[in-house]
Amino acid sequence: MTSQDRTDLKAGAKRQILDNYKFYVLLSILWMALWWIGNTMYTRNMNIISQINAGSAGFSLSGLFSFAGLFMIVAAMLRAGSQLTMIDIDRGSTQMDNPIQRSFMLFDKGQYFLGWLFISILVAILTFLWSLLLVVPGIIKAYSYSQAFYIYRDAYDRGESMTALQAITQSREMMNGYKSFLFIMDLSFLLWDLLVVVTFGLAGLFVLPYYDLARAKFYNQLVWQQSETQSVASTDDDR
Repeated sequence: MTSQDRTDLKAGAKRQILDNYKFYVLLSILWMALWWIGNTMYTRNMNIISQINAGSAGFSLSGLFSFAGLFMIVAAMLRAGSQLTMIDIDRGSTQMDNPIQRSFMLFDKGQYFLGWLFISILVAILTFLWSLLLVVPGIIKAYSYSQAFYIYRDAYDRGESMTALQAITQSREMMNGYKSFLFIMDLSFLLWDLLVVVTFGLAGLFVLPYYDLARAKFYNQLVWQQSETQSVASTDDDR
């Protein structure tokens, strides 16, 4: 992929969001609300902890992880469902209807949820271990593993058996040569992220669905390019 591909992916995502703004906001509104609540609770607890003595801090930390953390985990689950929906919409395999219901897509099938859970845990562990070396290796590996859950979901829908570790391995292989592309695309959203900050989160109603849809388009492009490469290799082998 080239810089022009990156521009095209973002332009396509932006146009799609603007043309169907209500759908994408409703698709993302639940996870954004839960994330905001969890982040607010986290900030409040950290402020309290900084002001109280060590004996009371343990109780506050317990509240932090049991409530703020719970909201953030549920938000991450709903965001995964929204991202799967965006991937399917970009492929033309699903309709733009019932957006709030579609945000619960992760729970449509037990294997979706279990796959997301195990992959999330393994990716967190592996990324943390790589980060113990230096920050940069951790970032690189995070991008290497970034497509694992989508790969797992596609394999399951095709009726193929795939473990969480196999999905992570396949993501690492698929992202060879594309990590910097995705990293630069993420960096290009920094000004948008700044806009979210200065508008006290209101701009996030556009920016976050825009970002997720751009990433969904990236994954679909990656899958298409891999299938084209495999098709060419298969043709060469038959000659």
